[in-house]
Amino acid sequence: MKPAAVVPPLKERAMSEMLKLFESARCVSVPILVIRTADQSGTVDAIRSVSGEHPLVQWDAARGLTDLNKLGKDALAKAHVTADNSTGFVEAMIAVENLPPRTIVFVHNAQRQLASSEPLTVAASVQSIANLRDKLKVNFRMLVLLAPDLIVPIELTHDVITISHALPTESEMATMIKDLYQSAKLAPPSADVLQRAVEAVSGLSTFDAEQVTAMSLTPDGLDIPALWERKRTTIDQIPGLSVWRGNERFTDIVGQDALKEELQMRINGERPIGVVVWIDEIDKALANVEQDTSGVRMYQLLKLLTEMENNEWPGFIGVGVAGAGKSLIAKAFGNEAGTPTIALDFGATESKFVGESEANLNRIIDVIKNIGRGYAYFIATSNAATVMRPELQRRFFDGMWMFDLMTQAERQVAWAYFMKKYKLKAQPIPDDDAWTGAEIRNCCRRAHDVKCTLVRAARTIVPMARGRADDIEKLRQFAHGRFLDANKGGVYQYVSEPMQKQVRAIALPPVVAAVLGE
Repeated sequence: MKPAAVVPPLKERAMSEMLKLFESARCVSVPILVIRTADQSGTVDAIRSVSGEHPLVQWDAARGLTDLNKLGKDALAKAHVTADNSTGFVEAMIAVENLPPRTIVFVHNAQRQLASSEPLTVAASVQSIANLRDKLKVNFRMLVLLAPDLIVPIELTHDVITISHALPTESEMATMIKDLYQSAKLAPPSADVLQRAVEAVSGLSTFDAEQVTAMSLTPDGLDIPALWERKRTTIDQIPGLSVWRGNERFTDIVGQDALKEELQMRINGERPIGVVVWIDEIDKALANVEQDTSGVRMYQLLKLLTEMENNEWPGFIGVGVAGAGKSLIAKAFGNEAGTPTIALDFGATESKFVGESEANLNRIIDVIKNIGRGYAYFIATSNAATVMRPELQRRFFDGMWMFDLMTQAERQVAWAYFMKKYKLKAQPIPDDDAWTGAEIRNCCRRAHDVKCTLVRAARTIVPMARGRADDIEKLRQFAHGRFLDANKGGVYQYVSEPMQKQVRAIALPPVVAAVLGE
């Protein structure tokens, strides 16, 4: 198995960078500060470590206004504010007006107060913050709005400053892991184990990383596979992201030789592949963005275009008939490169609140950057490339590759493989004209599951190429001279009959290949 790619770290972004920005804002009496952070409590603790001489107060929806230090307790008392859970957000903002000079007030999950289905509630929250600007600035008081991400309402865009508390750096992760080893009274981890552990927890917040690492410690040291699985579970909880857990490799795929060769060159090239991002059916995910009155789809498109351009993230688009193996090679590429493959679902990022939908996508981009340590490779698939937006095609500068229909010889290989996989005895196969590898697989699986013959199982299958014959033929004609040929390489050339020897997207064990003389 190819070892995981060695990815050079990004420029170090120590936690002190956020603190320096915070201190700069406080020293010039910035009245309202937004901090984007994945660990709000951790951010508060970091600021407390350098602001102990200030009255510190916080508000959250469960506890209301509470103090964070003795000076904060005195400040609430002087303002005649009772520290309990009875203080609503607007009431709390009004009470902030009466707090003494130099007081710092933290608001947890501020995005919840500025995004609601009740317009009057949002209006009151926004106005209560706007009212504080001039009053706080005169005596070095500060309101700190904490959120995983926050689209600042237009009414406040000129009144607030936004900074980010970045996810922990590799050196910080390494320090945390070594501290956990010491706490567990274990011998320090080797350099190799430490590097693998840092790779496994990259992209997580400090708290998340500490928890999953602690849970993966054993008397013999760190269980790296268990650490990866706990990280995958954590990422799966992010709306719109899921980690692929399959074991597909290039050696399992017969055909698509030209594309596999290009991808292998990527793996061996100078630019690392930190994470593979797979977007299935991208033409549907980003269709009709102009007709979306919420603006969410347009934001998704622009965010993807901007991030791929600014970060120089390469990628390719696979087009062709459904079941031809586009998704299979996307799944295999991450395993081949020794990096995780993450499926990105734009639809799952959407919320009934526009600001929350945009915040979800921003968080996804941050996670991709941190998991891949700045390096990502994008793979998109499409069954209807004729509607692909040109600006989107340009971002996937490794090209658009055509996955053509299977020939009769290819289908024979597919039947041999899937009959062996599902332990089916030698028997007649059904009429498989224009069948894809996925349809042959489905037929074999059904024959196994319900204990019937392949011919009987085929009664429930209508090949995609027959049901959409006209659409597929138009796609093949459209691809002529426009796309690259995933199997032969070079520009795709349309012919009215499938070529005779170009096996695609079929996992073929060596024993079957030997039997067939491949």
